[in-house]
Amino acid sequence: MTSEGNVLPRFLQLQKALMSSLRLKDVLDSSVSTFTEMAGGAKVAIFLTDNEGMAFKLMAAKGYSDASIDQMKVIPFSGESLLKYVAQKRIPLTAQDASSAPDISAAIMKREISKGQIAVPLMAANALIGAVLLEVNNPQVLGYADFLKEVADIAALAIGNAVIFGRAEYERERLNTLYKATCALNGNAQELSQVLQIGADTALVLANTPSCAILLYDREKENFQLGAFKGLDGGSMTDFDMSGGSIAGSVLRSGKSEQFGEGGKKPYGLPRGNGGLPFGSVVALPLVHNDRQIGVLEVFSTEYRAFRREQVDLLEALAQQVSASLHIALSHESASSQSIVDAHTGLANRWQFEAALDKEMERSQRKNHQLSVLMVDIDHLAQINDHLGEDRGDETIKYVARTIKKTLRDIDVPARFGGEEFAVILPETSHADALDVAERLRQQVRSAPATGIGIVTVSVGVASYPDNAADVHSLMRDLEQALNVAKFEGRDRVKAALTGKYAEHSQIAWEALANQARMAVISDRQSRLSSRLTTTPEYATWLAKPSSLVGKKKGS
Repeated sequence: MTSEGNVLPRFLQLQKALMSSLRLKDVLDSSVSTFTEMAGGAKVAIFLTDNEGMAFKLMAAKGYSDASIDQMKVIPFSGESLLKYVAQKRIPLTAQDASSAPDISAAIMKREISKGQIAVPLMAANALIGAVLLEVNNPQVLGYADFLKEVADIAALAIGNAVIFGRAEYERERLNTLYKATCALNGNAQELSQVLQIGADTALVLANTPSCAILLYDREKENFQLGAFKGLDGGSMTDFDMSGGSIAGSVLRSGKSEQFGEGGKKPYGLPRGNGGLPFGSVVALPLVHNDRQIGVLEVFSTEYRAFRREQVDLLEALAQQVSASLHIALSHESASSQSIVDAHTGLANRWQFEAALDKEMERSQRKNHQLSVLMVDIDHLAQINDHLGEDRGDETIKYVARTIKKTLRDIDVPARFGGEEFAVILPETSHADALDVAERLRQQVRSAPATGIGIVTVSVGVASYPDNAADVHSLMRDLEQALNVAKFEGRDRVKAALTGKYAEHSQIAWEALANQARMAVISDRQSRLSSRLTTTPEYATWLAKPSSLVGKKKGS
């Protein structure tokens, strides 16, 4: 211990060092150094009280073994240690040896080969804010417990000021984060993906946690869909209950935020955090705008009682902003979908297909990925219209659209290209794989009779990047040629464009064949158009009869 002659000067220097900073880490480090010096090189551990968790939490330590630090990370108020009695009596306490110490203190003393243990309360404004635990290597230091209490009072004042300042800074930073998030949400209110990302990222900062999720409510199915998530273990997503009876469903029905894992309600139906750790706490906040139930924001922590009231208040403010922006984004997306979706089939329309193909081509070129496109044409749709009626023709179009949609992957983009033609974007799909998809689609369409129509067949053209073409314009030209050749050669078949790297496999010049097929298709269309223009409608067939036969009775 510091010699008696220089105790006071050294004590004043240490006091000045303790008060020189408002950063909690700096204050804790100075406090540890102060106690170590004043207690003759003792091992020191400083704890702060967690009144909600009813425990002491280790904040800083010096000299202790890893095993002891692990044991001291959280010491319950009820745990048998000197800290328990310090919390009760608010005075310094000592243990001369392990045999006279409570169980937890005894285990630490034995492990650290301590010559004695001192526990000193940290009091600020008559409130217990923590405690100091010391393992001394000189039994005489036990007699200076009251003096160490004086040091502890100075340390407690500095720690208390740092805690208050830290909370004020924390709140200021969080309010600033909330303000920036509000500005970002307002600026991206029409972009659903941006709103979801901004909402999730901001929630992590405000809640000081790495894990969250935004669930969007599906009114028709009365369940939730995962809109965005951060820090969740992918292998546990099947455990995530997104039904109407889940935590999200309960919160959305009540319209109020709820905490689970704070002592009253236990979390249930949740995924796990990164690394497979289970969540101990969750705050769920309803996302509602003008009585429109949009979804639920959930933030998770692997710790028990992890979220404070002030954090929940900030999250509730964020939830209001996210709700308003999601309302705008979803409304905009709904309106946009009406202009980019073919109303007859529910598939993307030609405008959306062309926009999506431009984006996919750019991505494939940038990432050096393969890309394939199919063009699908319903065989003899005009005959179906002529012989069975246009209603059956419409049903045929819908039947093929449904078959295309259920045959493809989620990442594929099917679209109605016009009339009886459909186009399909196959991202990251090779030429060979695209041929397999096309053949599977062709067989699926004709596998069973369509109700009220019979067997329907399709012709399919296939072209790929970079095997056939290096740009969108050339790719679509090759695709149209392949489809024309498929129809020219008899329909109900798949034909790949023999261009680019496949040109050498052509037995005849591909361009000549493609031109011949194109002229045949044009001729067929003109023939059908001419037939429709010259044929008298059935309801007025009498107009085509000789006038002598119209209204003339037999024998007159």
